[in-house]
Amino acid sequence: MKTIKLFFVLLAAFVLTSCEDVVQVKLDKGEPILTVDAFINNMRSVQKIRLTYADDYFSQAQNYPVTGASVSIKDLTAGVSYTFTDSNGDGNYLYNLAPNDTLGKIGHNYQLTVIHQNNIFTATSRMKRSSKVDSLVSKFDEGGGFGNTKSGYKFAFLGFDVPGDTTDYYWIKSFRNGVFFNKGADINICIDGTYGTGADGFPFIPPIAEGITPFGELFQKFDVCRVEIHSIDIETYNFLAQVQAQTTNSGLFATSPENIKTNITNTTTDKVKVVGWFSMSAVGFKEGVAQ
Repeated sequence: MKTIKLFFVLLAAFVLTSCEDVVQVKLDKGEPILTVDAFINNMRSVQKIRLTYADDYFSQAQNYPVTGASVSIKDLTAGVSYTFTDSNGDGNYLYNLAPNDTLGKIGHNYQLTVIHQNNIFTATSRMKRSSKVDSLVSKFDEGGGFGNTKSGYKFAFLGFDVPGDTTDYYWIKSFRNGVFFNKGADINICIDGTYGTGADGFPFIPPIAEGITPFGELFQKFDVCRVEIHSIDIETYNFLAQVQAQTTNSGLFATSPENIKTNITNTTTDKVKVVGWFSMSAVGFKEGVAQ
């Protein structure tokens, strides 16, 4: 009996291995898809909108830049337009502000317009109020713990949700020596300073406040930590949540990938596709040095 069982086990293994073929998946080459990265804020710095073309699905190359487009943002509330120019031909359309000027104003509505190859792409956004960073604190970590074998400093911030009847959505960005923590797992978003409504006016909870030092990252002595609290609307919050879910979707319990939503529309034809997002944010920020 044991010999018979062994025979069938070996037979099954032979059949499974002998039927293993390499399947080459060949997808039709589609038309290029316009990608729009238009996150604008009210800081007194150069504002940038990046336009690129998405490459083929299995391509490892970076998206290549879109040049020759007409790009502008109109303040629908004040009736003022701002023209962005791609002076270097690299797909980065810039608007240079005067030293004491700002593009965005809280409570104003804005419209993005991109014209390229006879197609008109538009999107709208409203700039909402944001919170401020009251202070930054750093703590030295000896290392050696789970997922952290090096020693260094961890930063956290103190801030309060803006009180009132309005539900506030925030995107907390953090930087180390000017370099943005931009991985999908680093996306730090919240509602009224927490992960849900009902905590109006309270401090940002520890997982949010301490999230400015991403898991596995540390600051070294004299490193500069910068924290920015960007106001966003519920649609942008949901967009970022989807980006985070899709970019960290792996492992045993991974779900089927899905298309990332967009708030940008091609008003000329539905045959030329566009992806990306347009958002206007008010920003509160602070910098601190690890020491």
